[in-house]
Amino acid sequence: MDQWGTAHYNSGAAAIGWPVKPILVSWFPHGPHPTLHPRSKVAMDPAAPSAILVSQTLRDLIDTQQIGAIKPILPEQIQPSSLDLRLGARIWQLQCSFLPGAEGVVRKLGRLATAEWRMQRDRPLVLHRGGVYLAEVEEVLELPEAVWGRGNPKSSTGRLDVFVRLLTEFGEAFDTIPPGYQGRLYLEITPQSFHVSVRRGDRLGQVRLGRGRAEVSIDALLAYQEAPSPLVSWSDGSPAPVEDGILPSILLSVDLEGRGGPVGYLARRHQPPIDLARRHLPIDRYWTAMPPAPELGHVLEPEQFYIFATRERLRIPPDVCAELVAFDATKGELRTHYAGFIDAGFGWSASNSSLGARLVLEIRTHDVPFLLEHGQPLFRLQFMANEKRPDLLYGADGTGSHYQMQELRLAKQFAAPS
Repeated sequence: MDQWGTAHYNSGAAAIGWPVKPILVSWFPHGPHPTLHPRSKVAMDPAAPSAILVSQTLRDLIDTQQIGAIKPILPEQIQPSSLDLRLGARIWQLQCSFLPGAEGVVRKLGRLATAEWRMQRDRPLVLHRGGVYLAEVEEVLELPEAVWGRGNPKSSTGRLDVFVRLLTEFGEAFDTIPPGYQGRLYLEITPQSFHVSVRRGDRLGQVRLGRGRAEVSIDALLAYQEAPSPLVSWSDGSPAPVEDGILPSILLSVDLEGRGGPVGYLARRHQPPIDLARRHLPIDRYWTAMPPAPELGHVLEPEQFYIFATRERLRIPPDVCAELVAFDATKGELRTHYAGFIDAGFGWSASNSSLGARLVLEIRTHDVPFLLEHGQPLFRLQFMANEKRPDLLYGADGTGSHYQMQELRLAKQFAAPS
C-alpha cells in the first residue's frame, strides 16, 4: 500500500484493506431489482410533445420507483432537466474498455475484470491515471415505454479530465439508454491527467431523460436569438449566429484574449490524487496558468489536457436546455468537451439583467501539436425543449450549482483564482 492508502496489484491480485471477491460470473446477482415495490406508475401519453423531462417528472418517476435506488435518492441529485448518478457498492478494474452487447456486462466482466473492490462511504479508493474502471451505479431504471435517456459526465468530472461514459446491461452504444429500459446502470471511469479518490455515493455522471425528438427547431432557435436576451451572445450582447445544419445549432469559440488573468490552464501530471470530497486545493500544484495570446495563440501538445472558456455567453431560460455536440473531427485534432449537459437557468435571470455565463471548455489534443487561436470555433451547442418549466433552475438553492455566472473556472475541488 502506498503513501496515499491505495493498493497496487498485478494480474488481478488485489490487496486493498477491505474484502475483495474473486472475479466469478456466478457471483453477480441476477435477481429482481432491489427497489421494486408495486406502486402506481407514471403514465406517459404517447401523443405528448417531444421534450426533455424536467425536475417535477423526475421526482414523480422516483416516487413511483421507475427510477429506483439501492440507497434513497437525495433531493440534491434532482436537477432542472437531469439527474445525478451515484457510484454504487462495487467497482472493477478492466483490461480494456468494452461495450456489453448481447453478451452483457456480467459475462464481459467475467472475461475482462482484473480486480474488484467494495466501495465504502467513509474510505476513499484511489483510481489511477490511465486505468480503466467500471462502477455500479446506485440508481436502477424501469422507464416508461416511450422514455429514453442519455448519459454524460458532470461538469466537475470533466474538468478533472476524468473520462466517464454510461453503460446499460446489454448496451451497444455508450451514454445511450433505449426507450423503456429496465435494468442497472454502470459508469466506465478513466482518469487521464490525475489520480482521483472516490467513495460510494460520489456523483461523477448524470442522465437526461426525454421522449421523442426534443431538439428545438430552426425557426424557434432563430426566434430565441432575435429576442432582447438571446440564448448565446457576444460580450457586447449581440446574438451569435445560428447554424442551419442537419440539426440547428450555434457555434461556440475559444477566448484567448482574457480579462487580465489567465485564459486557460494546463494540467500538471504526476501529482498526488485529487480527493473528490476536497475543496480549496491549491491551483498551482495541479495546473499551469496560460497567459493571454490573442495574436499568436497557444500550441496545444498531444495527449495534454487544457481548460479554456468560450468567447460567447449563454443564457438558458426555463423552457429549454442544451447539449454540446460530440467531437467534430473537422474542427481539429482535439476532443473539445467531456461534460455536455447544460440545464435550464444556466447564466439566466428572470429580470433579463444577466449578461450570461461563459462555458468552460475541456480540451485534449490527439496525435499532433495543434495551434489554438483566439475566436476559433470548436463545437456546436444544440437546444432541446423542456416539457414544461422546471420547478427549480440551475443556480437555485439545493441544486449544488457551482458554476453559475462563471468566467474561467476550474473544478469545484480547487480554490477560486486570486
